Amino acid sequence: MWHDYAYLPKSAIRMNSCYIDRLSDALLCLIFKSIFEEDQAILHDSSENNPSQVYWDDWGNEDYYVADSAYPLRSDNSESHRTVLSTMTVCVRWKRILLQIPSICDVMHISFREGVASLERVRTFLRRSGTRPLYITLLWDNHDWIPVPVEYSDGPEEPTSREEIMASVHLVLVIQELYAHVHRWREFTLRTTSVVQIYQALSLMSRPSTHPAHMLEKLHLQLVHNKNHATHHRHEQSLFPSSTPPIRDLLLFGVTCDWLPLSMLSSHLLNLRIHNKVYEIDDVVSHLFGGFPNLQSLSLEPEPQTMASLSQRPIALPQLRSLAIKSRLMGDWAHDFLRNVCMPNLRILTLDGVGEEYSEEPLLWSGPSSHERVLEVLAELTDRDAVKNSPSYRLELDELHFFNFTQDAKAALVHRLYKQMTTVTTLTLGPGAPDKNAALAKGLLPTPSGLAGLPLPRLRTLILFDVPRDVVQRVVLERTSAAAPLKELYYREVVDKKHKSVANDWSHHVGKYHCVDSLKSFRYGDIVERQWSQL
Repeated sequence: MWHDYAYLPKSAIRMNSCYIDRLSDALLCLIFKSIFEEDQAILHDSSENNPSQVYWDDWGNEDYYVADSAYPLRSDNSESHRTVLSTMTVCVRWKRILLQIPSICDVMHISFREGVASLERVRTFLRRSGTRPLYITLLWDNHDWIPVPVEYSDGPEEPTSREEIMASVHLVLVIQELYAHVHRWREFTLRTTSVVQIYQALSLMSRPSTHPAHMLEKLHLQLVHNKNHATHHRHEQSLFPSSTPPIRDLLLFGVTCDWLPLSMLSSHLLNLRIHNKVYEIDDVVSHLFGGFPNLQSLSLEPEPQTMASLSQRPIALPQLRSLAIKSRLMGDWAHDFLRNVCMPNLRILTLDGVGEEYSEEPLLWSGPSSHERVLEVLAELTDRDAVKNSPSYRLELDELHFFNFTQDAKAALVHRLYKQMTTVTTLTLGPGAPDKNAALAKGLLPTPSGLAGLPLPRLRTLILFDVPRDVVQRVVLERTSAAAPLKELYYREVVDKKHKSVANDWSHHVGKYHCVDSLKSFRYGDIVERQWSQL
């Protein structure tokens, strides 16, 4: 990596360059590019993680983000940047080759840790990038700025620290410098834990610009682990005025959709993720009413403050392939949403009811099983007879993923749903639902009628967390006798001494058995992508 050579004197580098100079320009360029991309990958991974390996944009509570000096957070690449500049001074040839690598000249990751040097760093980057499109990531996500709720503190709320104030000043200067080149932005990401800083950034990006943001394809704005979300008032200007950027990838975390002009929510959009507090669920869903003809991935993670019913207006998402819903009040609105939206190409559905440990305040559930209505709607939408008059509303999923889902699901309902899902090949019962996943797992048991009544008849990959051993044993053995064995089984055992005596005699009845160990994070996205280690 670059920092391995950071402290070598230039004379030492020159002394060894005689051997390197024997390499062709193409090979030397490949070496430099590989080293730089490795550093960027390490930066990306470390910048999103905290010492406990929990991702910053997860719905955790502040207790998971206590600073630990033994495991300092890394979220800048200033050392790598300095070494790149140093390497450029070795000789004219090296500089020429390095400047041929686009990712060195047009990609910038910068964090609050660079302090006053951040402005000069940005100016150098802009000069070096020439007229190239820019890929920008600003990491102002200091865990020390996460506000502590008054009820958990020993006294009144602490005033803003000097470090946070100075970091805000530096962020303003950095964004002002970058915004003068907004017409070259291809990707822009800002992640912060300070509500003041996100408002400052949004205000700066709402100012008129000489050049429109006509190249911007990726916009990620994240206010993470802050109970206050960045709301937009009617008298305020929207982002990028007089511009219609062709946004393809949009993430708003802790930032309301009202900051965006309607023109930004266009046919260009392919990926959309929204997490924010809203007064009622329509404040989020209403942005979908116009339809997104090319949207392929949608993640809705709202926190509605009231339980008003959802509008019955239809929504058309003809190209949507992946839908994720994560909400503490899912049972009060998701069933209506699923009925109203037309998703003929949906193949992956993820439902996350959010663990109770993340709740900031008590919630008024609408019934003893708030998720049951969601299961009932899924049963309707997978029933050929029920949707024969509206076939485009029928769901034919390939993958189904449950997290923190259901309170005491009725066996008959689960069995009916699974039996109708004849196309599902992958099922996940994720972590965070001890004693609840068992009901969803038991729905996989075959019926006495044999193969004709087999739940999820095409199931090939089963991923189980927090399911007792005896339930796993029954599911695997009974399904093996009724149909083809599972191709893959991923299992993390529930911590329960009473089930330790149950023999693991099912592993040789599946094509491949994997014992899950530690998770990269508890985010549903990472688990769906199987980001974990195995025993």
